[in-house]
Amino acid sequence: MPSVCVMGVAGVAAASVGGLTDTGGKTGEEVTTLAAPDPASVKPVAANSKLDTQLAALSADAGDFADRASRTQERIDLHQRQEDEKKRKAEEAAAKEAARPKFAIPVAQHGLSATFGQAGGMWMSVHTGIDFPVGYGTPVMAATDGTVRTQWNSAYGNMAIVTSPDGTETWYCHLSSTKIRSGKVKAGDVIAYSGNSGNSTGPHLHFEVRPGGGAAIDPLPWLRSHDLDPN
Repeated sequence: MPSVCVMGVAGVAAASVGGLTDTGGKTGEEVTTLAAPDPASVKPVAANSKLDTQLAALSADAGDFADRASRTQERIDLHQRQEDEKKRKAEEAAAKEAARPKFAIPVAQHGLSATFGQAGGMWMSVHTGIDFPVGYGTPVMAATDGTVRTQWNSAYGNMAIVTSPDGTETWYCHLSSTKIRSGKVKAGDVIAYSGNSGNSTGPHLHFEVRPGGGAAIDPLPWLRSHDLDPN
């Protein structure tokens, strides 16, 4: 048999454990243990589901907005590139126009066969222009920017007349034919072809300068004032 001492110690231990697990006087059948619910068995709350739906919609809206913003920026960038290209071309055209000669000798071949003011049996009065001894069908160019018109004259034959912006007329006479009968031209544009029409003794170009459409002046000083020398 165990000793009274050992039983006493065992009794104290039992009493101690009993104190730590106090049931408040209830029996074993009456004590219920509380446990945390299984997470898998918890159903979503309706408010949380609605919030998730709203967040998803906001996310979709944000993505759509970003896509539209990107396309808008692409259109803005394209428009800017087009404007830059348009500006560049305009600047190039302006620079080209500024560099373009505004006056030209009416034929490529230099040298004169008659000068202004000459008198003789070839003319009814003194010579009112200068003559370029070019062959039949030589291209004739506008000496200035302006507006061209054509006409026939018994003395001058087939004529082209260019009126420049300041009103000066340049006459091109004894032509075989005209290339531009009317309209705007620029200095150096081919407007006609030399010939022997009218009162002429052979193929050549008779060239006159008439400020304001009035009396003829010597074309040589006029050409030289524009840095051109036909000799």
